[in-house]
Amino acid sequence: MISSTQLQLLLNDYFIEPNSVKWALDCFVKSHARLLLHMFIMSAASSITEKLINNILEWATELKHTAKEFVRLPSSEQAQIWNDLTGDEGRRRQFGTDGKEYFTKGLYEPDDMVEKALKDLDDEIEKLPSEQKRALEMALKMSNDYVGYNFRLKFLRAEKFDARLAAMRMALYFEEKLELFGEERLVREILQSDLDEDDMASLSSGYIQVLNALDLGERKVIFYYKALSNIDDFDCYKHRENILRSFWYVMNVISVSEDVQKLGVVNVVYNLGGMPHSGIDYEKSRRLAKLFKAIPVRFCSFYPCIDTKFWSVVVETFSVIINKYLLMRFKIIKGDHEEVMLKLKAVGIPSDALPVTDDSNLLKDDHLKWLAKLKMVEEAEAWEPPSKRSRSERKLEIEDFDPESISSLCKNSFSCYTVG
Repeated sequence: MISSTQLQLLLNDYFIEPNSVKWALDCFVKSHARLLLHMFIMSAASSITEKLINNILEWATELKHTAKEFVRLPSSEQAQIWNDLTGDEGRRRQFGTDGKEYFTKGLYEPDDMVEKALKDLDDEIEKLPSEQKRALEMALKMSNDYVGYNFRLKFLRAEKFDARLAAMRMALYFEEKLELFGEERLVREILQSDLDEDDMASLSSGYIQVLNALDLGERKVIFYYKALSNIDDFDCYKHRENILRSFWYVMNVISVSEDVQKLGVVNVVYNLGGMPHSGIDYEKSRRLAKLFKAIPVRFCSFYPCIDTKFWSVVVETFSVIINKYLLMRFKIIKGDHEEVMLKLKAVGIPSDALPVTDDSNLLKDDHLKWLAKLKMVEEAEAWEPPSKRSRSERKLEIEDFDPESISSLCKNSFSCYTVG
């Protein structure tokens, strides 16, 4: 049986800088590799044991260059990367008898801190160049109700209460929303009824889904199939804007959750089996990378899963497009379906909940039911004035609806057609 000390000695061979060794050990032995080691101890099969050890060493090797970048960061940023990769913040949460969160490091939000952050956010918005905040100023003139307290708080939480970054994200949010949906929808929530036929086909394709299960850090997991690319003709999107608007809709829906706002989300990109029909749309990838910076959701980690050299080139190209923040949280997982499922479990992803078969075929029944629930919520809220349609200000829960009526809607509504 291999001990943690022996594993540490093996990992030391892959690093030179002591700080790099320490971080690699912390991230991939103390946390990520913990499940792998547990599985090893519980298993008597030497072949599985060797595979598990090789997985850990492979990750350590690929981490070498990232670790060198990591040690140059301020200690506060290093701590946040640690929390994002491991999900420690979610596991440390403490709640009072009234359900409120108390004194969880990094998550506790005293009223005076929030009020100061909101004031600082207004000051930072004022400092932005006029050309950078044109769409934001348009939104503020159109409806102060929409851009209200809870709406602003989402952006502060997405940037860990850095008011300057929150202001930049909010400005980019309205810039992108204006381009995707137009001025008439700038200061109200985007509903399924706002999406055209091709948008709905893309949304219903299941190429982007929110898993039913949370990760080890109690965070939502966003699943992307085949890098959101067309494997067959238009099975993911007909026009580039279709998948961009679908992505926006899904992210905006989950951004309502306080847990999502505080803990962020984890992303799994499943690129196993099958090649895109007409190659990769890199302009779409560039636009998506820009939306990652605009949506008020913090992306804690990315796990692209690949099994061919083709997908390796695609993922490595995307890694060049994304910013340094995401790159530090970017981990490519290689192997066949079985190996990928094992490695995802090792980093706390509920791989059993991934909507794919062992043959890498996409499943979307749960996704279609989720869309049906959302449509019922939107129809129930339709009586509210447009200026009040900020989901951040509402408390209506989709779980309150009758499962039979949801099933019926899923069969009859266009929003739940099985596409492709």
